[in-house]
Amino acid sequence: MTGIAVIDGGMSYHTRTLRRGKYARLFMSLIRPSDLGATDLGAFPTLLVPCRTNGQRLAGARAQLAAYMEAGGFLVVMGETRPDLFLDGVAVDPVPTNFWWWLENEGDLGLRITAPDHPLMSRLSQADLTWHVHGTLTLTGGGDTLAAWHEGAAGGPILIDSRRGRGRLLITTLDPIYHHGSGFMPATTRFLDVFLPWLAEETAAHIRGAAHV
Repeated sequence: MTGIAVIDGGMSYHTRTLRRGKYARLFMSLIRPSDLGATDLGAFPTLLVPCRTNGQRLAGARAQLAAYMEAGGFLVVMGETRPDLFLDGVAVDPVPTNFWWWLENEGDLGLRITAPDHPLMSRLSQADLTWHVHGTLTLTGGGDTLAAWHEGAAGGPILIDSRRGRGRLLITTLDPIYHHGSGFMPATTRFLDVFLPWLAEETAAHIRGAAHV
């Protein structure tokens, strides 16, 4: 096991986040979607699907990704990827995106941290997660809701940590890699400054645990 593997969709915001700058050192392998089927995912304790990866290109890997988690892999899926196309038991309910909530009187996007004691969420503030909401999640089998969005009678989870077989699925509708890599929305950089080092720590802990099995 060598570290975090990432699906590299080749978009400019993927390149700027995954291949350049301060985060690049955290990624041990970049995998093109077309190469995923021929890749031994068992070599990687963590696999990241970045924001706005084309979910249709991953649809053929549904069984492969399920087997990866069943065997103990940690799959992390970011926003705007259509995870319902490549993951079992995942549904996304799109919501209208409020791009101008901060210009409203006492503007409040309606996003809340719901698990403040979780090792990731204890390092983040609510402001670090607040830019846009694109949808809410429903997972068959459930999981721990780490953050949620509510507006009137609508709402639901936007970040869930769930066990899958002997492995784990962390899934969100947030899209920080897109915004950071596109050079706007400072909250997304603050989010990644916490999220990606935490993910590297989780990966290292997984490797240490596997070494003692």
